[in-house]
Amino acid sequence: MSCLKDVPTFRGDNHTEWRKKVELAFVCADLDWVLDEPQPVRPTEPVREATDDDAAWTKKRRDYAPLEMSYIIENQK
Repeated sequence: MSCLKDVPTFRGDNHTEWRKKVELAFVCADLDWVLDEPQPVRPTEPVREATDDDAAWTKKRRDYAPLEMSYIIENQK
């Protein structure tokens, strides 16, 4: 995998060149198990409405907690 040193740092404006060199590095290393999946979308955080009482706001936060945790766990893989 010494060809990885030839891959430039990804800055956003060099995506085309970066992607070509990354793909070439994987081809040279004979790797065919590279994942190509988009990153999961972060769930939108709840917003406390002016009409929400403390119980409603607590319920919104509790309902959001498992969604946030599954997003965090998914991104650690």
